[in-house]
Amino acid sequence: MIRDVDKSEVIGPHLIESPVLGPISQRELSGGVKTLILINNDIEHIFNGSACGDNCAKWLIEIGKQKDVTVRLGYFMSFGDESFEAKVVNTNKIVHSGAELDREIIDNDLL
Repeated sequence: MIRDVDKSEVIGPHLIESPVLGPISQRELSGGVKTLILINNDIEHIFNGSACGDNCAKWLIEIGKQKDVTVRLGYFMSFGDESFEAKVVNTNKIVHSGAELDREIIDNDLL
């Protein structure tokens, strides 16, 4: 996730090489990567996916394939054309694509 989203390489337990910031600690990772790591490692809480950009969408799908997680989204995240299955907790509707998710949000005024 760090390599894909932040374009950075983990060098060691306390050192990450960022192409933009140079050598950084894990504290300087993007909010999106930090949120993805938390979602991946803590299924008991609801996390604000709005801290994640569209470049995190595929990781949210991948994590969701592995475990049942609840994520709050406050914007129309672009999930591309990949199909997935997600439950919109507000309406109990199961959606299978980003387009279906967007339609459910619009039809039910969920933003």
